Amino acid sequence: MVLSGTSPNVWVFGIERVRRALDRLGCPERSCRHVIVAGTNGKGSTCIYLERILMTMGYRVGTTISPHVTRFSERFRIDGQDADETVLERIHKELETLLGDIGLTYFEWCVILAAQLFKDHRVDFGIYEVGLGGRYDAANALDPEVCLITDISLDHTELLGSTVEEIAGEKGAIARKGRPLITSATGPAHETIRACAREAGAPFLAVETPWEGTTSLKGDRQPMNAALALQAAAALGVHPDREQAAHALNTAFLPGRIEEIRGRVILDVAHNPGAIEGLMKYLEKIGFHGVGVFGVLGDKDYRSMVAMLRKACRTLYIAPVRSERSWTPAQMEEVCSGEGVKPCGSIGEAFREAWSTGEQVLVTGSFYTVGEVRETIVCQSS
Repeated sequence: MVLSGTSPNVWVFGIERVRRALDRLGCPERSCRHVIVAGTNGKGSTCIYLERILMTMGYRVGTTISPHVTRFSERFRIDGQDADETVLERIHKELETLLGDIGLTYFEWCVILAAQLFKDHRVDFGIYEVGLGGRYDAANALDPEVCLITDISLDHTELLGSTVEEIAGEKGAIARKGRPLITSATGPAHETIRACAREAGAPFLAVETPWEGTTSLKGDRQPMNAALALQAAAALGVHPDREQAAHALNTAFLPGRIEEIRGRVILDVAHNPGAIEGLMKYLEKIGFHGVGVFGVLGDKDYRSMVAMLRKACRTLYIAPVRSERSWTPAQMEEVCSGEGVKPCGSIGEAFREAWSTGEQVLVTGSFYTVGEVRETIVCQSS
């Protein structure tokens, strides 16, 4: 693996290290026009919609999203295709000799690798998904032409704040003087982001009307994500007609975003109550009455998530995930009161039990949860 010696569970808040690394490399990020995308839910979808819109209009596009579902190379895309991991390994090896003394974290390396990869492939546009928050995220070291903020809800509260307003303020800190700040956030988050734009001197645009056509990605928020991507394209001077926009928005794909496979399995990387709420609306719409597999990180609001899932799933099979941040057996025990929740030793065991029921199976709670199941039933059989 490219960053096998660097832990993904270590964060260093601040953008100075990334800025120093980029400067030392001659600012590879300046080789293309670029956009950064922050928010709680829908960032990845918005990035991919914008990627498809720009590609449909004939541009070369580099995109970096976070986290990945099964393979590290999913984080880096060139013209809609995952980067070659051997190419990423080569770039990392070359850059490590120049930047090793800085001690970059996993997420800082991801931004650096993306910037160099995009330069090497001479893309016209680079799209960067913010990993955590905004103010101190590695992507905020860039100088984007346009900044986007998707829907805001409670997540990473121990780091970003305990209210939607506090979290929106952290994400709104990506605003740049004279550069459009575009958001689809609503309510108090919308007002906070507007204030951030005003303070930074950034032109503020609110996306309030969803795309009225279909999208290839499923879910209640996808029309708004699509509309946000279209507005971003317009801010970049790219204006697809209705037919071109429809083609772009119906050819977008990301693994694990309400992804239906084998006619019985629904995979979704929803990992906070806001995302689970959106998933529940979709399940209600399609009349889902099956069972669920759920694994989550211990710092998430797993109690609320399990409570919502129990209403949709006849039985919920819960298990730890393959991460040192996984919820613990004691935390799992907290949600096992009453019937309908069955603890298992692993996500693989939970999925096997759920599959054996013969019913539809929902797999959710974490990228780790979806990644483990998807690796088994999709990647290994392809």
